[in-house]
Amino acid sequence: MHIVIIGAGLGGLCLAQGLQRRGISFDVYERDTAPDSRPQGFRIKIDQTGQQAIEACLPPALNALFRDSCAIPVDGVNLIGPDLEPVSDRWVASWQRAGGDDAPVGRVEDLNADRLAMRKVLLRGIEAHVHLGRGFTGYERNESGNAWRAKFDDGSTAEADVLVAADGVNSTLRALRLPGVAPVDTGSTCIYGKTLFTAATAAQIAPLFLARTSVAFADRFAVIVDPMKFRQPLGDYLYWGVIGPNDRLNPASDPRGHAHATVLSHTAGWHPGFRALFEGAEPSDVAMLPIRTMNAPPAWTSDGVTVLGDAIHVMSPAGGLGANTALHDAAMLAERLGTAAIKGPPVLAAVADYEAATRDFAREAIRQSNDGAALLFGAVAAPASETAGLAKS
Repeated sequence: MHIVIIGAGLGGLCLAQGLQRRGISFDVYERDTAPDSRPQGFRIKIDQTGQQAIEACLPPALNALFRDSCAIPVDGVNLIGPDLEPVSDRWVASWQRAGGDDAPVGRVEDLNADRLAMRKVLLRGIEAHVHLGRGFTGYERNESGNAWRAKFDDGSTAEADVLVAADGVNSTLRALRLPGVAPVDTGSTCIYGKTLFTAATAAQIAPLFLARTSVAFADRFAVIVDPMKFRQPLGDYLYWGVIGPNDRLNPASDPRGHAHATVLSHTAGWHPGFRALFEGAEPSDVAMLPIRTMNAPPAWTSDGVTVLGDAIHVMSPAGGLGANTALHDAAMLAERLGTAAIKGPPVLAAVADYEAATRDFAREAIRQSNDGAALLFGAVAAPASETAGLAKS
C-alpha cells in the first residue's frame, strides 16, 4: 500500500507520521517551497482531541518533543471589555478553561502551540518523504486502472493506492474530487498578530494579559489574547486575534498592507494598557483572513481519493476546533489504513469507514464553531441552502 498526501499542513503531516508509525509507505507533496514561506498564523490551541490524535500518530519521543515545544500553561481566563472591565455569562462550550476549580472534569488542559514550531516537529523523521515546491494540478487512473496517478506543476507524477486531499480550504484535489463541495464565505474576518515580549511592551501592556488567556468582548467583535512563553528558545510573544463581521471590521481590499491599521482604528478609544498590545506589534506580524465554513457534505461513493481537515470541513476559528478536527481526521485515517494493511478490511472499505466517521465528527465541530461565533460577535451561520451541496488558532 502506498499513500500520497497532497498538502504538508498540520493534518497532512500528522497523517504522514501516523502512517510511518504503522509501516505504511507514503509521500507528501506541498506547493510551498519551505515550511515558513508564507504567514500561517501563530498560536494554535490543541485540545484533548488534538492531543490524543498527535499521541496516536507520533512516536513517544516526538510526542514529548511536541509537548515540550508548547507554551508554558497559564492559569485561568479573563473575560473583559475594552476598558478591562470584567464580563460574565459569555462562554462557549468548546472552549477549555485553563486551571481553576471550574475546569471540566475528566478533560486535559489545552496546549498552546506555535504553529511553525509544531509544523517543524511534525516534519521530524519524515523529511525524505516530504516534497516541497511541488504544486498538485490533477489526477487520473494509471494505465492498469489499479492505482491513482497524481500530477504536479513540474510535470512529474506519483502513483498511490490512496490519494488524500490535505491541501486546505482552497484544495485543488477536493475541487476535482467533489466539485459540488465548496466553502462558504461567512461575511466575517479574523485579524491575527503577535506582539513580542520585551521590557518595553511588558511595561506598557496591562499586566492581566501577561499571565492568563483573555477574551474581550467589544461592539460586535471580539479579541482573544494568549501569552506565549516557551521553555525552549522560540521567542516569547503575546498572541492576539480580532474576529468579527465584515460590516463591523470593514476589512481593507489590501489586507496585507492594512490589517494592522484596521485593528488600531477599531481600538483607538480602548484602555491604554489594551491598546499598547496592538501598538507594540510589527505590521509584518499582523495578517487578515476571511472566515469560511462548510457543512459536512452528504455521503459520496468512496474510490480511494479522500479528504481531511480544512479541505472538507473548514470552520470558524471561534470554537477553536478546526485544527483539532483535522488532527482527529489524520489519526482516524492512519488507524483505519493501518488495520487494513495488517488484516483487512480492503483498503477502499477502510477509506469509506473513515469518510463516514469524519463526516459525523465534523458536523458537531462545525455546529460548536458556529455557536462560538454567534456568542463572540453575533454571527449567523451561512444559510443551509447555501451549503446544502456540500468550517486556534
